[in-house]
Amino acid sequence: MATRKGIKLLSKVMARDPAVEHLCGLLTRSQRPDTPSDVAESIHRVLGLIEARENYCQKLTMPEPPNTRMICEKTYKMPWKKLFDEGKVKTEFSPVWMSGYGEAQFLQFLIRMQKAKRVLEIGMFTGYVAMAMAETLPEDGVVVTCEIEPYLVEMARETFDGSPYGKKIEIRQGLALDSLDNLAEECQHFDIIYLDADKATYPDYYKKIMDRSLLAPGATLVVDNAFEIGLAYTESNSAVDRMNKIIMQDERVDQIMLNVFDGMSLIRRKGE
Repeated sequence: MATRKGIKLLSKVMARDPAVEHLCGLLTRSQRPDTPSDVAESIHRVLGLIEARENYCQKLTMPEPPNTRMICEKTYKMPWKKLFDEGKVKTEFSPVWMSGYGEAQFLQFLIRMQKAKRVLEIGMFTGYVAMAMAETLPEDGVVVTCEIEPYLVEMARETFDGSPYGKKIEIRQGLALDSLDNLAEECQHFDIIYLDADKATYPDYYKKIMDRSLLAPGATLVVDNAFEIGLAYTESNSAVDRMNKIIMQDERVDQIMLNVFDGMSLIRRKGE
């Protein structure tokens, strides 16, 4: 049965899964005195299974490296509301914007499998994933990461400079679409591209990545939040849904959508 702590944890996760949100709502309604006790017990059992599955996956996944754990802890300690109120950041950020260690471990695994050397990240935030990928790349590998928010860029640079892997990370500050144009003008190509930026621009990012050949032949584009917190499959024509459909019709790629995290798509450019 789900613990009280587990239910509280699931409440934070539920924004990424409409099914869990619905179950938590049913659990609240089941507290009414006229509800049969077995109804609440069944809902608890289902939520407990979800909690147990999450815990099981975490327990049997490689441990989080110290450098990325440090960034995670720093992100959760940041006074984001105060920074926003003081005008130091233009968006009221939250730690939930950070990719989890599961996504980071997934990318590390993919880098090792593909023996990748050049990686592009669109949407850096506090640098958690950039650090994870840099840790995995060979000595001559490079992570180019795009971020528009100056405060986050300064914060991440300080973190990267204090790490032995920071020399592999190059930050491109500014609008990501402009950064992609600049990278294309420099004739840069990448073995892996990780897209985790503003969802409204996802179709534009995909078009730029493919049309300007930033994704090398045989390389992989990893799209996070392919479910868009459930909007992709509960509401028609959301930005991510539009991109998902564009990808399905694109004969230049092979693709698979994985039912993990908030949805993750792997798109391989045909070629080598």
